[in-house]
Amino acid sequence: MAINEIFREMFKEQKRKNELEYQKEILRKTLEEQGSMINDYDRAIELLEIENYKEAIPLLTKCADKDNAGAQYELGKILKEGLGTEIDKELAKKYLINSYKNGFKKSGALLREMRYEDIGKQSKIADTEYETVQSDLGYIIDMPKNWIRLESKNKNCFDTVAIDKVDGDVIFNIKMQVFLIEIPENMSFCVDLDRVANNMGCIESVVFNNGHCDGRLICGEGLDGTCNYLFISKGVRGVYDVRVIVDKYLDSSYEKIIDHIIYSFDIVEKL
Repeated sequence: MAINEIFREMFKEQKRKNELEYQKEILRKTLEEQGSMINDYDRAIELLEIENYKEAIPLLTKCADKDNAGAQYELGKILKEGLGTEIDKELAKKYLINSYKNGFKKSGALLREMRYEDIGKQSKIADTEYETVQSDLGYIIDMPKNWIRLESKNKNCFDTVAIDKVDGDVIFNIKMQVFLIEIPENMSFCVDLDRVANNMGCIESVVFNNGHCDGRLICGEGLDGTCNYLFISKGVRGVYDVRVIVDKYLDSSYEKIIDHIIYSFDIVEKL
């Protein structure tokens, strides 16, 4: 059964609470660092709540131009929808990209929506070519040959990171990565995968075997407009988290690629 079919109905209206908390923390730190901007931003939000966009826009612009990620998001949304001003999608995209780069994930969702509105639902060639990679972290997986390979920030736990994106756009179509939670002294057999899945803040998980390993299959929805597919399994070295993150507007067109990557994963030293 296709992985996408297993989860399609599991997360229509649900959101990941831990991601919401993460966004609040980013906003709090941003406001603390920018001191005097707090009053302007708070006032702008109050004005937005009563739909007084004309008075909110100058305050948001002032904060956005000083790199306030929350203000950049709100201003991008206003310009995208033409609330209290004329629609300006190019300027909206500029503010949203800056907000996204500054760590405000919700901006990614609007950028994906705008891309979808501009070019419609894309189709993905199903016969993507793959190459099998054996990682130093103790697993084997297939990686698409034509994707952009990214250097891991920490090779001790992250590997085989790659993305597929269009024309250097800041938002990707699909991303894959594998994370190893190393367990010392061969104690992996003590780890309960159900508890690991629950601690990830997942929306739903099911018992799953990909043809090589037993584990749990998890699906969630990101604030940045993505669908997140995770397969967790454990071997001698620890717990492996295989993650495929897909633009939700392109989700079905990437279904075979999601399946191929997750079904190709194999642990070298199994329990």
